[in-house]
Amino acid sequence: MAYDVLTISPTVSDAAHAAGDVIFNLTAVELPARSCKLINCFLEVASGAGEDDTKIGLLFFGKNTTASLGTLNATADISSGNFRGNEYQGSVFLGLTDSDSKDLDVIDNVGLYYGMSQSQYAASTRGGSGMESIVIKAEAAKPNTAYVAAVVHSGAPDFDGTANVKLHLHIEY
Repeated sequence: MAYDVLTISPTVSDAAHAAGDVIFNLTAVELPARSCKLINCFLEVASGAGEDDTKIGLLFFGKNTTASLGTLNATADISSGNFRGNEYQGSVFLGLTDSDSKDLDVIDNVGLYYGMSQSQYAASTRGGSGMESIVIKAEAAKPNTAYVAAVVHSGAPDFDGTANVKLHLHIEY
C-alpha cells in the first residue's frame, strides 16, 4: 500500500455561515489511483475566525454532473435527482471546538479542523481520533478524478476570505 496527502483549495464565501449552508461546491480531487481509501482529513483556514463549536460535513462524489449543491453560504438545495446523478459515495466530518477547555484552535491566526465521527458533537472533538474511513472512487470517464463538497452541520463558521481554505486528504491506495 502507498500513502499520500492531497491538498485542494476550494472557493468559499467570506461571511458567517449557518447550519445547512454550502461551504464549497463540488471541487475536483485528483487521485493517485482510481480508488483510494480516505484515512483522515484536516481543514486549514488561514485568518479564520468564528469557527469554534463547528461541525462540517465533507461529501464525496464520483461524478460532477451538477457542480452546485446550492449557492455558497446559503442552504444546500440541490435536487434529489441531481444529487444522485453526481454519484454520492459517502461523507466524513470535521470539527473545531473550544468548549470544556478543549481548545483545538491553538494557532491565533489559523483555524484547524480535525476529523471526527458522524455521531460526535463538535463540542467533544479531540484532534483527528474519531473519523471513519471511506473509499473514494473516480468516475470512469476521468479515471483519477473524484469530487468533494462541504456543508455546515452545526455552528456558524466565518472563513474571513474566499481563497484561504485548504483541505488536506490523507489517503491510502
